[in-house]
Amino acid sequence: MKKLLTAAVSCFALFSLTSCLTIHAKKTVELPEKIKAELNGQSVKVEKEALSYFYYSEELVPVIDGNFSEWKGLEGVHSRQQVYGGRFNPDNADGFFVARTDGSNLYIYADVTDNDARVNEYEVPQAWRGDGIEFFFGTDTSKHTAFKENDSRVRIVPRSKSDIFDVAIGLNDAPIESSDIEAAVVFNSKGYKVEVKVPLSLLGSKELKLKQKVRADFQVNDADDGKERTGLLHWNSPNDNTYSDPSSWGDGKVIALP
Repeated sequence: MKKLLTAAVSCFALFSLTSCLTIHAKKTVELPEKIKAELNGQSVKVEKEALSYFYYSEELVPVIDGNFSEWKGLEGVHSRQQVYGGRFNPDNADGFFVARTDGSNLYIYADVTDNDARVNEYEVPQAWRGDGIEFFFGTDTSKHTAFKENDSRVRIVPRSKSDIFDVAIGLNDAPIESSDIEAAVVFNSKGYKVEVKVPLSLLGSKELKLKQKVRADFQVNDADDGKERTGLLHWNSPNDNTYSDPSSWGDGKVIALP
């Protein structure tokens, strides 16, 4: 990923450079190789999207089949708040999430970059220790620091590289099986992609409507070298508190599917 430097960057921001680049207003120049080496793609401040959109359509809904074409072109959010595991490195672990709804179900898509993606053999309550994703959702937008009935944590656990539908699901840390839940995980050379359908009724919520405000966060669990979880990334919260404190989640809004 190329890092670009704008005219607003001063000599001081270039850390240990002994001289300063002279550039014209609005012109961008490539980050010097010395600074690239020092940053190593990790020290750049990560800006998160201000709002997570939940795209609404009753007629056009994703089919959970491992073909991810229904998600193409939609804006989403990135899980780049590195909670622990060193500084954020997009080549090691990164997550892009898109959310949709038909009013009665949530549909979540994730494109996860993982340079050591593996199946997760942990039981669902402990599966945060291996590779996988989680999302947090609630319709109560008041500030509250403990889970209410309509606050949920959903964990998607990939079990197989050959069977894309061999996926375990956890709800608030407990395993859950329902014919109304559908999920697929497809591994690739850069990581894996996920799509899942979860009924809102299982999340303690009623139907969603256009322009409704919600709360959400999106998480990537990364376990390199087959070890315990080595990295944790969120969209919104910079702390490991999303599992217990809904006030740490970000704002979402239901909008019409483009």
